[in-house]
Amino acid sequence: MSVGLPIELLSRRPDVRQAEASLMQAFYATNSARSTFYPSITLSGSAGWTNSGGAAITNPGAWLLQAVGSLVQPLFNRGQNIANLKIAKAQQEEAVLAFKQSLLDAGQEVNNALIQWQTAREQILLDMEQVKQLETTVSDTRLLMQYGTVNYLQVLTARQSLLSAQLTLASDRYSEIQGVINLYHALGGGADQ
Repeated sequence: MSVGLPIELLSRRPDVRQAEASLMQAFYATNSARSTFYPSITLSGSAGWTNSGGAAITNPGAWLLQAVGSLVQPLFNRGQNIANLKIAKAQQEEAVLAFKQSLLDAGQEVNNALIQWQTAREQILLDMEQVKQLETTVSDTRLLMQYGTVNYLQVLTARQSLLSAQLTLASDRYSEIQGVINLYHALGGGADQ
């Protein structure tokens, strides 16, 4: 496992993906509000009505009124369109800030998990060195007791210190495993894709 993870790994997190989807929705809503400033002209295949004989009866006046109405409608709705655009822009800015906040929160969770894992790794190395030294101490104390210079209580004390160091090592290994699990979870692992 390497330190310094790329930010693209955060894209697997459900909260980041949800914030990204909200940002896209706000972007499209802003574009939709912006498009209301333009006239809407719809082309259709019908140019009029037909009579009972099948001949087309056109009403150019109605068609012209409809075309002029759709062309000038944005002018009459200008105030409402401006207000809708301002609202959409504000919602888009809110979505941008929410997306940035979700990235920051996700990054902090990943950082905390990495720190937990790194700290546990460093502590394990120190604990292993301590266990190694205490094993040597227990062995030396046993030899000293065998040749009569120390009593059995000192051997028991050395063994107790060794056992305590081994328990600390096991606890730090648990912390390391927990850090890896937290890192996996913080990177969005286990989430349905």
